[in-house]
This record gives sequence, structure tokens and C-alpha cells, in this order.
Amino acid sequence: MSLKRKMQRQNPTKEDRQITIKNEMAMIAGIIEGSPDAVGVVVVRMECGCRKMAAVDDKGEAASKVIMYRDQAESICDQCKADNGAFIRVKEQFIHWEKELDDATKEMIHAKVIGSQPVH
Repeated sequence: MSLKRKMQRQNPTKEDRQITIKNEMAMIAGIIEGSPDAVGVVVVRMECGCRKMAAVDDKGEAASKVIMYRDQAESICDQCKADNGAFIRVKEQFIHWEKELDDATKEMIHAKVIGSQPVH
């Protein structure tokens, strides 16, 4: 990989971030479309650039299979293949809410799926 490409990956431009968000939103839409019971999609962004996503229902249960992918790549990285995207390498995680729910339900689902401790 060229030095320029490595620098671009380490310091993504505003355009790169917009493309990444657009691709992520397309994946979320696809997961929601295939999961009629879904109230949201859990998004886990890994340090390596791979992502894990899965739909969640109103009880905090899985409403789809977990999908792992990496933008502009044929497959996930070798490290994610080896450790299935280990928690220690999680950069960010959140739930993209698709349906309106009361705050108590959102908190219950968040605690059940992601936990109550923030990722540092």
C-alpha cells in the first residue's frame, strides 16, 4: 500500500467520512428492510475500519444475523477474521433507532445489547 493511501486511511478527509456514513446508512437500511421486527440497528465500528451490525427488536433481542463488513473491500480484515471483531478493538458503538420508543425502552435495549459502560 502506498504511503499516500496509508495517510488517507489514517487521516480521512471530510469527503471520505461522508462516503463512509452514506455506505453505513445504506447497510442499516438493508438490515432494517430484511428485519420486520427491528426497532433499530446496533452499529459497532472497529479500530481497523471493519463494522459489525445487527437489527434489534423492542425486547433487546437480535432481529437479524450479525453482519460484518468493510467499506471498499471484498471481505473483513485478517484480524477480524481471526478474532471475529474482538471487543477490545471496538472504537465506537451505538444503536441507530429506526422506530420511536420511549426513553426507558431505549435505555433497557441499550443496556442489554451494548451495556451500561461507555467505550473508551
